[in-house]
Amino acid sequence: MDIVHLYKSLIDQIVARAGSAELLHVHVGMAIYLATLLVVRQRRGGIVALQMVLAAELGNEVMDWLAASSQWSWSDTISDVVLTLLWPAAITAVNAWRRRRWRKTVVATARTTAIPVAASGRVPIATT
Repeated sequence: MDIVHLYKSLIDQIVARAGSAELLHVHVGMAIYLATLLVVRQRRGGIVALQMVLAAELGNEVMDWLAASSQWSWSDTISDVVLTLLWPAAITAVNAWRRRRWRKTVVATARTTAIPVAASGRVPIATT
């Protein structure tokens, strides 16, 4: 038995025991995302973790394509990719948005404390 059919039979056994293949895509995507975040330990770990989830999902879809031959369809593949990437992409996007908002707050705070404003409301050109 070649590796593709061995992989497919293992996945089929997991799906038979777990229930829904769609739900497994969501759970496995989150598991890979969180495991990668733990391993990477970087500030930008969310992007790396999201890339790992994407790579794993694309590998899974290639294995499905090789094993299924005539049963493979684009709609199933797109659905699987969306389900796998949905929550990791949402978490990464929210973290990036919060980081950008925090950075703007820090810059605004630094500007107001670094340059004293005169009583007239004008910023002095030079201070003595």
